[in-house]
Amino acid sequence: MDLKLSEYLSGKVGNHLLPFFWQHGDHHDRLVEQVARIAASGCRALCVESRPHKDFCGETWWRDMDVILAECEKRNMKVWILDDNHFPTGNANGLLKAKYPELRKWHLVEHHVDMIGPMKDAGLLVNDPTDEHQLLGAFAYARNELDETLAEPIIDVTDKVHDGQLIWDVPRGCWRVFFLYKSRQGALGHQKDFIDMMRKESVEVLIEAVYQPHWEHYSKYFGKTLAGFFSDEPGLGNAWFRNTSMDLGMYNRRVGMPALAMPWHDDIQAAMTAELGENALPLLPALWYDLGEKTGLVRLAFMDQVTRRYRDCFVKTLGNWCREHGVEYIGHIIEDMNAHGRMGCSGGHYFRSQEGQDMSGMDVVLHQVMPGMSHIKHTSTTFGGFADPEFFQYTLPKLCSSAAQIEPSFRGRAMCEVFGAFGWAEGTPFMKWLMDFLLVRGINQFVPHAFSPTFPDPDCPPHFGAEGHDPQFPGFTKLMGYTNRVCHLLDGGKPVVDVALLYHAEAEWMSRDLNGAMLNQKPARVLMDNHVDFHIMPGDVLAKLPKVEDGKFIVNGNRYGYLIVPESPMLPPAVISGIACLADKGVKVWFLDQAPEKCDVLATIVPFDELSALLQREKLQGIGLQQPLRELRFTHLKRKGTDIFFFVNENLYDAVDAKVTLPVAGQYLQIDPLEEKVVRGKTNAKGTMTLKLAPYESAVVVLGNLTDQEWKSFPMPKRCGTNVLELKPEYKVELASWENLEAFEPYCKTTELFNVTGHGKNPAFSGNIRYKATIQLTAEQAKGILDLGVVGQTAQVWLNGKDLGLRICPPYQFNLAGAAKSGENKLEILVANTLANKVRDRFSFFVQLTPSGLMGPVEVRSR
Repeated sequence: MDLKLSEYLSGKVGNHLLPFFWQHGDHHDRLVEQVARIAASGCRALCVESRPHKDFCGETWWRDMDVILAECEKRNMKVWILDDNHFPTGNANGLLKAKYPELRKWHLVEHHVDMIGPMKDAGLLVNDPTDEHQLLGAFAYARNELDETLAEPIIDVTDKVHDGQLIWDVPRGCWRVFFLYKSRQGALGHQKDFIDMMRKESVEVLIEAVYQPHWEHYSKYFGKTLAGFFSDEPGLGNAWFRNTSMDLGMYNRRVGMPALAMPWHDDIQAAMTAELGENALPLLPALWYDLGEKTGLVRLAFMDQVTRRYRDCFVKTLGNWCREHGVEYIGHIIEDMNAHGRMGCSGGHYFRSQEGQDMSGMDVVLHQVMPGMSHIKHTSTTFGGFADPEFFQYTLPKLCSSAAQIEPSFRGRAMCEVFGAFGWAEGTPFMKWLMDFLLVRGINQFVPHAFSPTFPDPDCPPHFGAEGHDPQFPGFTKLMGYTNRVCHLLDGGKPVVDVALLYHAEAEWMSRDLNGAMLNQKPARVLMDNHVDFHIMPGDVLAKLPKVEDGKFIVNGNRYGYLIVPESPMLPPAVISGIACLADKGVKVWFLDQAPEKCDVLATIVPFDELSALLQREKLQGIGLQQPLRELRFTHLKRKGTDIFFFVNENLYDAVDAKVTLPVAGQYLQIDPLEEKVVRGKTNAKGTMTLKLAPYESAVVVLGNLTDQEWKSFPMPKRCGTNVLELKPEYKVELASWENLEAFEPYCKTTELFNVTGHGKNPAFSGNIRYKATIQLTAEQAKGILDLGVVGQTAQVWLNGKDLGLRICPPYQFNLAGAAKSGENKLEILVANTLANKVRDRFSFFVQLTPSGLMGPVEVRSR
């Protein structure tokens, strides 16, 4: 039997959860109790976050950390530390501002003026340079009179700047004069005193301020209880240096945008000069305006320098320090709406911003992903007020899981910060759907956001446990156990993926048109909806000319027979060479809509509208279906002769009942990790099996490494009865509000079920709702299934005093056998809603509320 399966069956599963544990500095006497609550939830690690602690890295911080580390050591829990006094990482706990202001960020900015010639001795006023606003050069460019395109020849007029004036002889025509400055101006307002991510000496200030003090206090815990450090949303932090009409929002700050300050380091000019083969300084205006054919290569050379310096000076500096001290380094950038390949709030290049960490990372917060809206742009509390599911549902998790599989040092680990800032309305069914959404896309490490010492805390709820006031906490606890079990079953498996999708960042940088490059999300959606799994592949990997065998290129043990290149007017020459090499050796290369410029590759041009049909002709689907089931998601992994399939029904209302053909055949075990049930089955010779999943349900199917005796030790699935009895007893309804979830008070008696928080009822109620009734069953019905129908939101059932279990999402079904009897039975149902009705936090105003209580119909299904 497969080792991971054997461990799962014996209850020995690893931990894949490290929730945020917020520290305010005002709850020292409750720290042990709060750690105990985290442990009780099933999370065997935590990430301590100053949110903000009043004395971060001060005396009371160490006093609190003493307690947390000692308690976690006693409980065999791991501790991670968020690496600054408040997110985003970069403030260095104020040390840079206080001690090293000379290590603040530099930016490249410009001032330009249009001039008409001919005119001899024409002048322009020039601001006097200062120590923090230094003139690098002045250059004149012929300008197209119809648009702002620049042209050569370029005239260097730097030596004509004296005494606050530029005086020169303007040739005939329209000319644009650029003054290029190295400036402290241009940082995001709240980040003007942040460290410079492109300068190692500046990053080392963060180590001095946070990392080293923790080592000095807690070296005995490093690599044992203390697992590592977490950087939250670090970024380049460049912004606008003057007013502009080009501002498309915080997620969209990139080369080609006039008035955007560019990250700068003195070494960038020389490195670009070496790359371009000519002096780069006069070419820098191409970072804002079109300079003709050279534009793409100039922008590429610049962004390569920026993102590689970010990687080498920031990520690797921190990662190397951690590994040298026996711990790990993790975190994530802001990825939202393709910011991952841009500057400003992010790091410029997703894969480079992860390289140097020990896991890939991402987050899903602020209503970025909403159940049932995979094809609908919807409201959210992200910047701009809406979320595009093409990015958040089809691309973001695949970026993270792809990096985890491509980069060997990640060891397949893909981390997501999840649940934060959805509001108290994010009940356990929502969380279950969201967790499955991430798991099936390859995420396997989770940072639930968050445990807070304060209730109610307006800062980005929900907060698990809510100091004993959260009616959803038992459901959350069950969900955490489920997550660890699924992760364990999938752990160590290698995804079966034949398609690589080229990462779009470089193509977007090089495009002379801001919308000239196709984003990954366009083909990603087509691939996923056609059940074709894929990895997003950075061009850096292709430029290194990966090994090819039998028409497949190999990256970290993954074998890809197909490379899909989104429409790209230009690509880096090294990437084009890599693609050509793959094509020459038999890898199938598809360019969507058109090939890039200067690209002579034996490839197929595929109109984007025909991609879906081509995938089907090539039979690239990972599973076979007799009918379209777009919202049935799956992943297929292999592990030492074992095939593992994870299936998720993402449809909120329609069940899956389908014949599914797997690429392997034989005996299998089908596992329900939520209810911890295992049944056996056998495909036909073609690998076809019957798959039934209710909305919100998932299943793990395991084939291989099973002896016939092991397989037969598990039961066959039971057929659901066709006889249905609707129960309509008189229910005695009792309520226990959030103040005391065990203090029930009578509410009403009723035979008709209703929404407890509906109009005319109790709209502000949050807590537990208890239903007591007596029901009559026949002997056959006593062996059947109790189905509660619609529930808002979790339900626990007792029959004749026997606990039948807790259900945290549909289907709310309970096996009556062993508890029920022929004749009279005492039924008790405990339903818990969320705190949204009472707390009414601002994030919950963006979430569709479900009814509260038992809606039914309540039925018994029997043979």
